[in-house]
Amino acid sequence: MKKLHQNSLMRKITFSYSIVFFFLIILLSIIYYFTAYHNFLQNHTRISRQLAKTISNQIDTQGSKFNNLEIRILESEEIMKYIFEGAKQHNVVSDWEFRKNLYAITGYNYEFYQLNIVNLNESTIHTFGEEYYYKPYTITRNVQENIIEPTLELDGAKIIIPPNKGCLYAPVKDVPIISVCRAFSRYPLSKKAGIIEIQVKEASLEKLINDNLYALENGGEQVLIFDNNNNPVYPSDIPQERLDYYTSLDTDNKTMFRSSLFSETEIVTSHYSSETMCTVMLITPASYILQNRLFYLEICIGFFLFTFALLVFITRRLALRITAPITELKNRISSLELDQIAEEDYDNLSGDTFNELEILNKSYSRMQRRLKRSLDDVISSRTLTIQSQMLALQAQMDSHFLYNTLTIISIIAEDNDDEQAAAMCIKLTKMLRYITEDISHGTTLAQEITHTQNYTDLITTRFGKGVEFDYQIDTALDMVRVPRLILQPIVENCVKYSRSPDRVLKIAIRIWNEDDCWYANIRDNGNGFSEEALKIIRDRIADMNPEQQHPALSINGMGLVNIYLRLRLYYNSQFTFQLENKAPPDSIYGGVSITIGGNLDETK
Repeated sequence: MKKLHQNSLMRKITFSYSIVFFFLIILLSIIYYFTAYHNFLQNHTRISRQLAKTISNQIDTQGSKFNNLEIRILESEEIMKYIFEGAKQHNVVSDWEFRKNLYAITGYNYEFYQLNIVNLNESTIHTFGEEYYYKPYTITRNVQENIIEPTLELDGAKIIIPPNKGCLYAPVKDVPIISVCRAFSRYPLSKKAGIIEIQVKEASLEKLINDNLYALENGGEQVLIFDNNNNPVYPSDIPQERLDYYTSLDTDNKTMFRSSLFSETEIVTSHYSSETMCTVMLITPASYILQNRLFYLEICIGFFLFTFALLVFITRRLALRITAPITELKNRISSLELDQIAEEDYDNLSGDTFNELEILNKSYSRMQRRLKRSLDDVISSRTLTIQSQMLALQAQMDSHFLYNTLTIISIIAEDNDDEQAAAMCIKLTKMLRYITEDISHGTTLAQEITHTQNYTDLITTRFGKGVEFDYQIDTALDMVRVPRLILQPIVENCVKYSRSPDRVLKIAIRIWNEDDCWYANIRDNGNGFSEEALKIIRDRIADMNPEQQHPALSINGMGLVNIYLRLRLYYNSQFTFQLENKAPPDSIYGGVSITIGGNLDETK
């Protein structure tokens, strides 16, 4: 036999599976890339929205704090009296008392940059914070248009003035200031005669924003804050062109934007505050998005290369392990027999044109033919064994019954009762003929009942009124096919183990049809089984294997396990076998109740 071409199969397996793995891993890598990148965008967008909301809420908190501070100042009668009446007296004590009252409200560690109070009636200004002055105040046109008029229009409500709109007074020039302004009057319901302004440096707002951005990865995020009129609040130096672009975006329905103006894709989220009437916008630049896209792409490429190399290595190892034992496997299959391993002639399989799989296929075909012949032999043998087993089970009828019956016949004959003797002999002959017939074709329920009645007639003759039998038979079941000797042995057991001289033995045989099944119940009025005997019978039935030989567990005569086994062989799983003790009032008979039956569809 020439050497097999093992390398050809190995190469085919390695190449074929490598191609499959190649496309499969590419598909998985692409799915992972888009899924992971999509999840990154979703997560980053969600975090950006939350961060924009957080910054907006903190600005609201700070604005509310300054708003409350202004209200407390304006609610102070001493401060109001000084502004409108006492300031023009230029009294040092009054001036000091005024500052003292302000410190009492703001505290010495106030968070604002400058506080200005303008008396519009007197055209004077009170400064507090970075500078402390009381001096005449000239209202410029810019201040009038951008601060005083919008503030007076709100009639006492606060307004936030962005840095590019100026302020009432700036201690230091060129310092971006955000102002919270409110108009007030000397008395309630009177004309507004003053404006209070609290200034915050843009740098303070920048610090608040940077503290929040620190929670994100260093992605170069930018924050833009603008008011209802699209005026920039932060940063104040944003180019107008860029401001117009961002204020035009619909961030409620979309977060990814690509502008032809800037030629880049950005993630833009925003949150509007009804408290400050400002929008906080968080902008993630394209460089950060591209950086993460490349990161996930590198992961996918690395995953692909590593996984593909690993699977190719594993495939090659598996191919080697498959091809190495093929020759040995072919030899073992070629010589396979159930009882021995024989040598075979492989000359007709030799040749360079055969590879491993062709040789294996031919060898397997031979094995199938030999295995079929062997299995046919085994099946035939098993069939004969089962038939022999059923014959042996059927032949377990108690010989003592025959001896006792013949004795009675002889006694009757001695008493010259020829008619009765003849009848008994006829019944006994029918019984013997019934149990000695070939059981391979089964019997009918009518024949089985007749055989049982022959037996009970003989018992009645023997014991007279000491035994009574009650038959309730559904004649519609007469032609149903059943195994032989499934009723009479049960009745025989009742007679042998339930009869007592001190009472009349009553045995009821009932046969009926229910739910496409036939049922037979045999009951007596004896003492029933002991718990130990009942447990032994049930345990033996639970462990029953119909393909094995079993010694009969008999209560004399035909064993109950014998009947169970023949029902199981005849009906497979579609049969009934119930064994139990009955006692009044469950039954007028008491004693043992045995129910057997089978599926009408399974009858042969």
